[in-house]
Amino acid sequence: MERRIYSDQDIQQVNQAEKELRAKGLDEQGQRIGDLIDDFFQTNRGVPVTVPAIFKLIEAQPGLKWLTPAQLEYNKIAAANPQAARQLVDWLNTQGKAGQLANSGDDAYENLTLLLTELNGRREDVSATAIRNGIDRISNRPGRKLRIVEAPRRTEPISAAAKADDGVGFLHSDMVKMPDGSRRSKTPAEQRRDMEAAERAKSQSRSSTLDVSEQAWKNMADQLLQDGTHSQQARVRAVYDREQGNGWRHIFEACKAEVNIYKNRGIR
Repeated sequence: MERRIYSDQDIQQVNQAEKELRAKGLDEQGQRIGDLIDDFFQTNRGVPVTVPAIFKLIEAQPGLKWLTPAQLEYNKIAAANPQAARQLVDWLNTQGKAGQLANSGDDAYENLTLLLTELNGRREDVSATAIRNGIDRISNRPGRKLRIVEAPRRTEPISAAAKADDGVGFLHSDMVKMPDGSRRSKTPAEQRRDMEAAERAKSQSRSSTLDVSEQAWKNMADQLLQDGTHSQQARVRAVYDREQGNGWRHIFEACKAEVNIYKNRGIR
């Protein structure tokens, strides 16, 4: 069976759908989405290529990545002042302890949005003094508030760890209790297993923590994919895909350089 040939109007509908899906938070590589769209319309020749049909198709796909509303809001603010956004992200990465500003998940994006909006509105550079003053203003006026890391609350007079304590002191933590109640030292193999388990737990904890800085670079690189005409976007997409694995800051800078090339040369 011959492949379906897409008209100029079909391509326009696909481009418009992609633009609207990105604005709604779709965060997948264009190649994957393009393959899904093409597979569907090649199989369903009688279905017209329209924005609503593409929306229905993509929104029904399981497992696709979507940005949260907090990420989308931040992306729009950061795009207006990328340099200030990067500086603010670097500062927020120094926070995250109890009593400080939250710097992970949607809480981080909400904090970045509030502070960046505050600084941009006053045309202030990102500095420790400007940030501190911005925090004070936000904290003392009605409206949205910054997200703070709360100290863990003790809800029981005796902690769970204390309840689980079998009376063995710290110096005996490497001992194994025998059936008769006596204790022996752990063998080298048992000690090695304990160390490996602790390292795995530590590694999993590190990997589950959002790197706000890397995510911010990725968000700004993704924003560049929506800039310009379809052919210009294709040029940036080629750079975006080619540089995968080199770090999101490098990917953003490479894509930005490509954008500057077609803007400065008037390439359409």
